[in-house]
Amino acid sequence: MKRRMNAMLAAMMLATMSLTAGMIGCSDRSPPEAASPPPEAASKGASARSYTVRGEIVQLPGAGSVDSQMLIRHEAIPDFVDDQGKVVGMMSMTMPFPVATGVSLEGLKVGDAIQFTFELDWKAKVPYQIVKIEKLAGDVKLNWGR
Repeated sequence: MKRRMNAMLAAMMLATMSLTAGMIGCSDRSPPEAASPPPEAASKGASARSYTVRGEIVQLPGAGSVDSQMLIRHEAIPDFVDDQGKVVGMMSMTMPFPVATGVSLEGLKVGDAIQFTFELDWKAKVPYQIVKIEKLAGDVKLNWGR
């Protein structure tokens, strides 16, 4: 049952990301240049990318979330690349993020402003996951606009 729920949640996350990316891609603004894959992407495949984003913790793993996922309201990602390799951007939104093994969440709490890096590989079993996270100063103002 738990495995089935994880698979359903992953499918819903990918559908949400694709739908959001598609909506943003339909806007009349010119998209920025594509984010270049990180150096380690060569070993992971050409579809791998890394994004560093700021956001706010909405829910930590174990607090009603599934497995090691946390809920984060993140700022817009203007250079987000879809599964076809097209820069479509992603608006600010709240979404679940799996946390990679070994990433410490020690000292973090709901409401904290954070900067996190997530890796995305459309072809991977777990398409995206947080690989680095750090708490930002308490006076940081996050930008929730597009």
